[in-house]
Amino acid sequence: MINNLSRLLFSQWFFILIVSLAFNHLVAANEDSQERALSIKSARYDVEKQQLKVKVKMKGETPFKLKLINTITGQLLLQKSTKKDKITLKVKNIEGSSVPCSVTVQLGQLSQTVAVKNVTSGCSEVEVDESSSTITKLKINDAKYEDDLLIVSGEFSGNMPKSIALYDGITEQLLTARNRTREDGHFIFKVYDLARSPCRIRVKADQSSAAKIVEHAENCGTVSSPPENQAPLCSIISPSETVLSIGLGGSVNFSGAASDPESGELRYEWDFNGGADSRPTTLAPGNIVFDVNNGHFLVHFTVTDDQGARCTVDRTVIVGVDSPPSLPVEMVPQQPAPNTVQAGDGKHVILPANDLGMHCADLGSYPLSILPPFNTVNAHAILKGTTGSNKPLILDPRSVTLKYSAASNINDPAGPNSINSTSQNFPIGVKQADASIKKSDFWDGFKETGQSIASLLFPGLNPSPDEGLATADNSELGRGLYMPGINDPYNANEPQGFSKFIAEFGWFTAQGIPLTPVDDSGRLNSYPLMRIQAIDNNTGLTLATTDVVTPVSGEVDCRDCHTAGKVGADSEARLKARDVWLNTGVGNEPPVFVVAASIDRLDVETAAKKNILMLHDFKHGTDFIAQDQPVLCASCHKSNALASVGGPGGNPFLADMSKVMHSFHGRLQTDSQGNLVRDIQGEPILSDPKNQVDVIALIPVGENIPMEENCFQCHPGKITQCFRGAMYTAGQTCDTCHGDMLAMGGEFAYKDGSIREPWLDEPACGACHSGVGSEAVANIAFDPNDPSAEPLPAKTPRFAENANTLYRNSLDQHANLGCESCHGSPHAIWPNRNPDANDNITATQLQGHAGTISECTVCHEDNSFPKGTLSGPHGMHPVNDSSWMDEDAHGHFAEDRRNGDRCAACHGDDHLGTRLSKVPVDRVLKNRKGKVLASLKAGEEVACNLCHSLSKSFDD
Repeated sequence: MINNLSRLLFSQWFFILIVSLAFNHLVAANEDSQERALSIKSARYDVEKQQLKVKVKMKGETPFKLKLINTITGQLLLQKSTKKDKITLKVKNIEGSSVPCSVTVQLGQLSQTVAVKNVTSGCSEVEVDESSSTITKLKINDAKYEDDLLIVSGEFSGNMPKSIALYDGITEQLLTARNRTREDGHFIFKVYDLARSPCRIRVKADQSSAAKIVEHAENCGTVSSPPENQAPLCSIISPSETVLSIGLGGSVNFSGAASDPESGELRYEWDFNGGADSRPTTLAPGNIVFDVNNGHFLVHFTVTDDQGARCTVDRTVIVGVDSPPSLPVEMVPQQPAPNTVQAGDGKHVILPANDLGMHCADLGSYPLSILPPFNTVNAHAILKGTTGSNKPLILDPRSVTLKYSAASNINDPAGPNSINSTSQNFPIGVKQADASIKKSDFWDGFKETGQSIASLLFPGLNPSPDEGLATADNSELGRGLYMPGINDPYNANEPQGFSKFIAEFGWFTAQGIPLTPVDDSGRLNSYPLMRIQAIDNNTGLTLATTDVVTPVSGEVDCRDCHTAGKVGADSEARLKARDVWLNTGVGNEPPVFVVAASIDRLDVETAAKKNILMLHDFKHGTDFIAQDQPVLCASCHKSNALASVGGPGGNPFLADMSKVMHSFHGRLQTDSQGNLVRDIQGEPILSDPKNQVDVIALIPVGENIPMEENCFQCHPGKITQCFRGAMYTAGQTCDTCHGDMLAMGGEFAYKDGSIREPWLDEPACGACHSGVGSEAVANIAFDPNDPSAEPLPAKTPRFAENANTLYRNSLDQHANLGCESCHGSPHAIWPNRNPDANDNITATQLQGHAGTISECTVCHEDNSFPKGTLSGPHGMHPVNDSSWMDEDAHGHFAEDRRNGDRCAACHGDDHLGTRLSKVPVDRVLKNRKGKVLASLKAGEEVACNLCHSLSKSFDD
């Protein structure tokens, strides 16, 4: 029995030992798998073989998806997916100026740059720019000294820095260079047994740095805050002229210079205001081709430092013929501007918002149309009040009428006096092709048919010029909405009525305003303004006025791929299929793609669309080219962008528009040299969505892949910025919310078995924003292991949308106001990083500064909360309210902990502040007696010890 017991105990001990060893091995393996590394061993050019060889070594989780890039030009040279930890990247048949002087290898968030050896000429003065390996933004969250221990923690965005260290912010003494966390994008420093605590610390990571005062540091007296960040200095070196003229298709060599007083990292942006199909982010983008004729383009070079401070310099480029075309002489008149005497009585307010953040309209509606001119504004009209029975009142058509007209912004980045009152071409009645100001061809008569393009695209409708589509919400009007200049284009700007009032949402809607992205001077401006007025039904007086951006882009692009000779219009790739057809007569005639009439962007896009219709005829047996009529894609392939507002529902037996676009193009694949994989007849061989291992997508999506290489190939982004709000500024990309091309195309089912429905199944705010300030905002809205990219459920209801409701249709739990009313539109959440942007106009007019509407006095009268409240938006207390500053107003809220700490969500468990307690602008906090309690700079966190001790904050 004893022997049996011994054997049993031994076997159990041995089993535990084996499991323990296996577990430790798995943990170690898991840790190793998450710690990726990248190293370029050599980069050499073989002149004889005309071959570039780059040897790379990797470490971490496989497969490794590598990108080889020409560092100077940004050109993608090679993509490679491998499971090997060592590989030689080879680029064949490369010679002359195509040989890069230096290359960058990217692996997810990692990148490394080296000079190429043995390049014969042109590289002697080239310096390798390794800035791609540096971080983009550095932030210290906490710096505390307690119990002889200094703890400093924070986060950074971008690549892992080469070095990160903690210094005494006054003496610059190195304290430690050991980062004690392995969490991506974060750092924690712990320093023990200091002779004394530093009063201020500084964290340096490569070229970036940030400083913070140490909490609870001893013997510091009144330590001055770190010096205020100074804006960078910038200039345009080339061209030196402030105004220069070129012909259509001409190029201008652009280069800039910049420096930062704090030696921080700088970000560069070039905006050619629609003149060029590009938005470079390098200091010297080189030759830029301007492809729009007869235009004036105000070019901006903007430099932003790691603290968000900016500088901007401009040049004007004139493109076109020697004698300028005739243009309207004066800007149309405008209604009284917001915050002026005639614009309202001060007792009412309008909260307007565009519904989507960007609407798209075809650059030309012929030969095919994806989306017509269309824009929507929703607006709440509110009578201000206090609380209780006198609380603010949401008004309806019984008391007010809402109207819209065109408005301008004196600081508009497109240039002064930019206004969009009409969508008719100039001269009036001239077709788009022959006009001086080319607004749209939507209302143009089509050839000799006696019908307009609009009526052919939408049978049964025949809108007049400057009239939009008669959508579902316009049924009571019996027509579409009008542009303000419809009665006298380029002279009139008459306020137009909204479509209707929607009681479910408590807002007035103007659905389908037929805006185009060209202003009344012929300049591209994708962010035009509309002036919204609330008119008293009894007196006819204006009660309130607010301007709102109505964004629209003509950048629904096909030309990047379907221009003759490019990957989607390669006649040579179809030669074999043409031989078969000529010899046998079997099948449809393979296309011989057409070349654009000129390099003007409209001509190129028109040719690209014809090439698409040729492909469609060849592949699906249609005869669009022979019919030569305008084609609305959504008439066959359902697009919820149109169907949801009463437009065509498509053919139920055909795939919807999102499926045929995202899924098909997402399955296109290339070989290692970047060539589209085709069969013998030139037809693309599509990849298997369920097996993407070793697949190199034609349109790559993923970490560190610029949006210009995927979503912005078709959607607004290279010229117009559809995605431009706070999340863009924070470094998010389209795919971190929406998923990749295959997810967008509905190739994978959600957990409940359903398939993504375009425009209805969209990302959710609560998936990333937990509502707990001490928790970092997530940087991806779905489980990265879920190929369907189904949005994660909200952790808390604080920032979640209404159940089964999109953000744009959700109402807050505070007053049933639209989320967009206070936060802005999807893709353009306030604030825009450019202080002059039209996106910032609404919030600035309402509360005096850009960003989320956070000032209670926008809707409430002064001193509305003498006893305080936690019933504000998202459970907030009154902001910048002198009554709340008094302890007898907020003290009893803090002391009531029956349901937990009511302050912690925004101010942290330690009451020292979190990102949710940051002030948006400089604040001076005063109590009711006018006593100054604290002064804060924009971006600083409100902590309880600003006014009293922390012990008092936690004292019941």
